[in-house]
Amino acid sequence: MTKIGLLALTLLLAACAGVTPGSSISPTTSARAPGPADPASLVGREFLSVSVVRGGAVVPLAAGTHISIAFTADQIGIRAGCNIMGGSYGIEGGVLVTNAMSMTEMACQPPRDAQDAWVARFIGARPTIVLDGNNLSLAVGDTIISLLDREIAIPDLALAGPTWMIDSVISGDVVSSFPATVVASLIFAADGSVAIRTGCNSGGGRYILGPAKGSIAISDIVLTKRACVGGAGQLEAEMLSILRAPALTYALDAQTLRLMAGPMGLGLTGR
Repeated sequence: MTKIGLLALTLLLAACAGVTPGSSISPTTSARAPGPADPASLVGREFLSVSVVRGGAVVPLAAGTHISIAFTADQIGIRAGCNIMGGSYGIEGGVLVTNAMSMTEMACQPPRDAQDAWVARFIGARPTIVLDGNNLSLAVGDTIISLLDREIAIPDLALAGPTWMIDSVISGDVVSSFPATVVASLIFAADGSVAIRTGCNSGGGRYILGPAKGSIAISDIVLTKRACVGGAGQLEAEMLSILRAPALTYALDAQTLRLMAGPMGLGLTGR
């Protein structure tokens, strides 16, 4: 199984949520005048690129990519097409100042590798940063990156309705993938039923949302009884252990869902 750090995966899933360059997403309007970004107004938000303009001309990004920038109180995370950059930041006089930035070292195709490099140089050049409601812009010289709040660009999917494909198993700070031939999914229906495919057996059960935000309980699971071996058998065992846990929580983020039973959990992508 392939294993990567949980923090890196979290940023990766958020960054890969699904907007491509040249899409129909447009900046939103705001009643207040744009101005230098207030750090407090950025905390907990992620922004996805709408356009990149250099010298008045649109700069196309590598196929299938966009630029994603996410902020916590003191950390910034950036995805420019392949690798993930991150580090501490501050805003000084309307300028974004980053410190001790680091980057993952995944192998990238040449267009994405080059895009990672120029975005890293751009961020390191201390761009001006302006926030206008849900619109964020960064500028260095005649190059401007325009971005839109991710929650506006890609609203969270509802729990009920989508087919949630399981793509990872979480164990503490380690996330494990499994063979692409193993297909497992959950479909939550509005009537409280849930359809289950474990990668080997299929069936269903019932679910109910708890009084606490993000709490969920799954019960009455009934599946076919096909013998499961290899990766399919391992996934089924881990999946059922999590789904049958007495204390289960869920979190939606754009097109991703995380089901957690303490330190164990499932990462899913909605379709």
